[in-house]
Amino acid sequence: MANSVVIGAGWHPVLFRKEASQLIDSCEFVHAHALVCESSQAKRLASRSSLVAEVFSPGGLVSIDNAIESIADAFLSLNLGGTVAVKSSRSGNKIEGWSGREVAGEVGGLLVNKGREINLSKPDVTLRIHLLAPSNSTTHPDDFVAEPIVAWGITTYEGDDWVERKAPHRPFFKPVSLDPKLARAMVNIACPNGGRFLDPFCGTGGLIIEGILCGMDCFGSDLAWPMVIGTRDNAIWAKERGGTGSYEIRNGSATDLSKIWDGPFDGFAFDPPYGRNAWKSADGFDLLEGALAECHSLASENANLVTLLPWPPTSISESIESGISFGKSWSEISSSFSKAGWQIVSTSTIRVHRSLARLLIHAVRK
Repeated sequence: MANSVVIGAGWHPVLFRKEASQLIDSCEFVHAHALVCESSQAKRLASRSSLVAEVFSPGGLVSIDNAIESIADAFLSLNLGGTVAVKSSRSGNKIEGWSGREVAGEVGGLLVNKGREINLSKPDVTLRIHLLAPSNSTTHPDDFVAEPIVAWGITTYEGDDWVERKAPHRPFFKPVSLDPKLARAMVNIACPNGGRFLDPFCGTGGLIIEGILCGMDCFGSDLAWPMVIGTRDNAIWAKERGGTGSYEIRNGSATDLSKIWDGPFDGFAFDPPYGRNAWKSADGFDLLEGALAECHSLASENANLVTLLPWPPTSISESIESGISFGKSWSEISSSFSKAGWQIVSTSTIRVHRSLARLLIHAVRK
């Protein structure tokens, strides 16, 4: 029986659900930003996911109508000792008549009536009450629909050191370096069960860093020698931060991977080079097609491939058929994946800035 609640970060709910579905065998999504699962699965998400904000374990869900009494009773049934802090939070929009602060105070009052000691500064146990409300974000549109519900539980995880891992903190970086959260999500989708991971456009090594921290056997190549040297420096940095994965970085073109590497690889993830308006220009499309074919030649039977393509920001809320990338229509893009031996299983649009979006594509070897 599910006994943990996982709250996703609010940045990209679709990607949160996609990554979670790759990493754990079974769960139930109860909100665009939340799921319930077994405690062992929750621990796995907390250790691997880039898009988990908090984990309640043990935890559960209660109706918004009788949340106060239900949460107090459920917490007391756990028979946990020590002092308690009751704290509230929310995902989604405000709901009229709901005050998280007041609810937390009333739950705390019921616990005091049962002999529990409240300590808000240094508690032995933190009881979190989290309202899961509908949301209508336009940054990354999402069609997930669910009625408001209240999650409760004991906080066992409150995020990772993502800020400290941003590109400027590394030995080598460029302004185009991937955000570590996005890089981790791509690596997790590409190699959810570990194995041999390859980035054929390794650049500054953002994907390699996350693979090392996940304990994978990481391989990266780039045509530019400064990127190869810089990625090696960043790989050492990742190892110094506790990464248990191995790495090998080589110089070479993504269209000649079979001359650089010996397969098979279990997963591929890459962010091919492109300029700000690359979604308008056909420049680089041949490079993408060549990389797709070369990755397929080195892929294991059930390999995943994850890539980011430039995407028009005006199409982020439209159907995928309306978008273009490298000057090509979606039908031309999907046809290129298929011809190279890859079956596209999902896509997610990601807003970067006013003049650029990205399309994250997850494909599997046919």
